[in-house]
Amino acid sequence: MIAAMMRATGVLLILAGCGLCRATPANEGMRCIHLSSARDADLAIGTCTAAIKSGGLPDAGLAVVLGRRGVAYAAKHDYARALPDCERAVELAPKSGLAVFRRGTIRFLTGDLDGALLDCERAIRLDPNIAEAYRGRASVYNRRRQYDRAIQDYGDALRLKPDAATYYRRGWSYFQKRYYDSAKQDFDEAIRLGSGASTYYYRGWCYFYTGDYGRAIADFDEAIRLNPNVASAYRSRASIHNRLREYDLAIRDYTQALRLAPDAGSYNGRGRAYFHKGANLLALGDFARASWRVSVPLVLVAGLIYVLWRRRKRPDDGDEPPAAEESVPVPEPLHADTDLDVLIRTSMRDRVAIGLMENLFREAGVPFFVMDQNTAARQESGNMFGWWAVRVPHEREAEAREIIRAVEEMKLAD
Repeated sequence: MIAAMMRATGVLLILAGCGLCRATPANEGMRCIHLSSARDADLAIGTCTAAIKSGGLPDAGLAVVLGRRGVAYAAKHDYARALPDCERAVELAPKSGLAVFRRGTIRFLTGDLDGALLDCERAIRLDPNIAEAYRGRASVYNRRRQYDRAIQDYGDALRLKPDAATYYRRGWSYFQKRYYDSAKQDFDEAIRLGSGASTYYYRGWCYFYTGDYGRAIADFDEAIRLNPNVASAYRSRASIHNRLREYDLAIRDYTQALRLAPDAGSYNGRGRAYFHKGANLLALGDFARASWRVSVPLVLVAGLIYVLWRRRKRPDDGDEPPAAEESVPVPEPLHADTDLDVLIRTSMRDRVAIGLMENLFREAGVPFFVMDQNTAARQESGNMFGWWAVRVPHEREAEAREIIRAVEEMKLAD
């Protein structure tokens, strides 16, 4: 089927050549194909739209242009427009594996896992040489925690088209199954091919679980260098510093994590580091913030009793192994589907606007957690004036901000 798509593109090339430099449908179609591979999605959409409106393209060429415009809309997270374009492309070219795969991609992005799986399987049947279709089906399996199937599909994708992204994703699947040596091998290859911060982050946890703390910290260092604005990398490095009794370094990293994304885990970890250093009041303050669901006076009293009991039981901080909570830390994925690691402050105060935002998030398939204005989470996030905040996954941040901006503008118009 790739040959069929190449023939369709060839038809556009021939027609474009006949039209020379005039603004013919074929010329516009070729510009659409060219621009859809670039970063300017708006320009690609405009050019593809002009080619479509010209009405002079054959069905095969029109299917290609519609698919490319759908890709451009998807790059802007405008799935409501991307999906109809891809649907129409499949209608015009039902035997095109690429057209079917593109529709499956949009379905996956909108949360339609069943539809995405069917489209990827159909694309593979139509053309078993589309590496992206295997990778797309593996993404569905990963989302459903069917890691063995995902690993197999990633292997097929790598056989057809080795690249950093596929090695990284297969490594992540191995990591979820605790096959750390296999995961490290894939992460090594992904890094060799140019993969970024998240690969170093997960490889760091592989080193941790295999007992190589020095290399684990080195990988977290590199992840932070490549992307200094991800709180989970600082939290991960801090947890190892706590384990190694390097409490000053742990406090430094937890503090930076709290600046980026305040959460109970970082307050609790920093509180333990303060406690081991003998800074009991600072430890109490962090324990209180970590337990914001309980009334602060009760937490302070309980924390004071806890500190005094530990002091009486253990006069020398340096003789006791690290706290049990730090002995088996759990990595926090940088880009996992369900990790809400980005905090977005909104300008919304009322429940109606928040309800509208929640509905739009659900329709778009964006995981989220709204932080209530009546909880201490508002204080932890620096949100002292009653605005509501929301947490979303890193990879859906841009889409989430678009939804929030639309709701805020709607409320202003009211």
